[in-house]
Amino acid sequence: MHFKTTQELLDEFAFLGDKMAHTVVVHNTNLVADQIEDVEAIKTGNYPPNMPTAEQEIRDKTYQTAYRMYGKPLPLQIEARIERELASIIGNGFSVIYLVAQRLVAKSNKDGYLVGSRGSVGSSLVALLVGITEVNALAPHYYSQAGDYVEFVDPRIYGSGYSIPIKVSPIDQSDLVGDGHNIPFETFLGFKGNKVPDIDLNFSGDYQSFAHNYMKSLFGENNVFRAGTIATVADKTAFGYVKAYERDLNEKVRKQKQKDLGISNLDDVHLAEEEVVAFKTAEIERLAAGSTGVKRTTGQHPAGILIVPDDMEIYDFTPIQFPADDDKAKWKTTHFDFHSIHDNILKMDILGHDDPTMIRALQDMSGIDPTTIPMNDEGVMSLFQSPHILGLKPIIFFQKQGHWVFLSLERPLFAECCRKRSQLAMLIYCKFRDFLMERMCGVEMLMS
Repeated sequence: MHFKTTQELLDEFAFLGDKMAHTVVVHNTNLVADQIEDVEAIKTGNYPPNMPTAEQEIRDKTYQTAYRMYGKPLPLQIEARIERELASIIGNGFSVIYLVAQRLVAKSNKDGYLVGSRGSVGSSLVALLVGITEVNALAPHYYSQAGDYVEFVDPRIYGSGYSIPIKVSPIDQSDLVGDGHNIPFETFLGFKGNKVPDIDLNFSGDYQSFAHNYMKSLFGENNVFRAGTIATVADKTAFGYVKAYERDLNEKVRKQKQKDLGISNLDDVHLAEEEVVAFKTAEIERLAAGSTGVKRTTGQHPAGILIVPDDMEIYDFTPIQFPADDDKAKWKTTHFDFHSIHDNILKMDILGHDDPTMIRALQDMSGIDPTTIPMNDEGVMSLFQSPHILGLKPIIFFQKQGHWVFLSLERPLFAECCRKRSQLAMLIYCKFRDFLMERMCGVEMLMS
């Protein structure tokens, strides 16, 4: 499409005379433009769901858990961290985001499925205390189950509380819990604490649809929508378009030559070197750049759910559509790409993953509650070095790039190798010696 310049338009209307052409092209167009009000295609500003009690609920839940874990009064550095985070979360209106995530996780846990948090939400101590994540962002430390003893260790020596030595409480000689990974809050919400939090939650694949539908129960069916996506032309695809265009041009030249020479069979037409259309590299890249990023089709985000405030409509932000034009589909999809409006209305990423499903399956088979398994278990840690704790001969456990290899020949620290691993290894250690023996004895990878 070519947008003509003012002079080009004046030339087009020159038959009206100079004065009338100027009136039509310059005066009248500005007259119409001045009568049009400012149009806002996409709203500016943030419009979270209306949850009037969110701020107080987040504060109350945070301190209830903090007192239970660390006692009352709280140690000064823990209280200071909580207050700093709450000031940022509440002050910037993020309480609703935390509360929605908390309710989703609580619902899944109540129904028997663990939820894994991912990304930088683990750097928020408040997220741990309200039940969104299992990652403790404080510096490595000990605390008692009774909440009457807290002791911080040197983070320069221990990168994770899961790696600190086992210790008993000097008060009642009970085993202390090692926790804390020394993650600054700024990792999550930025140095000013005003970055909109992006909380990604990994639900069981079996439970994901229930979690999605739970959003309808919380906010109403007319206030939750699946996030739309727009697929665009990729670089390599655009390059292919240009080469196809070059091919079609040559085909057109051949057909014209066939017509001019009166040749009946197109296969008998051959182009001379100077007749062949061959784009230079720079021209190919120029033409490809014009196609790259152009919309190809729309789709539906597999996990994104957008929440519209109850005093507004989805049409205040975007048109909607049905997936595959199926007007009987259970979910409606935003027509605009969710990247265009994710800073305006709340989007929750409710992902489906295998880990929570496997943990639930192992729990059903073993009868063990995975939340009761200590994260610093010596036997579990030894699995990264040897399977002897399971009563097995050395076997190659971990697969990487198609080859089965041991993770490490030396005993690793938790902070180095286990921070991102689920509790699946813990469950295997507790109850699956016989189970693994039955499955592994016939495997040819067993080594003497």
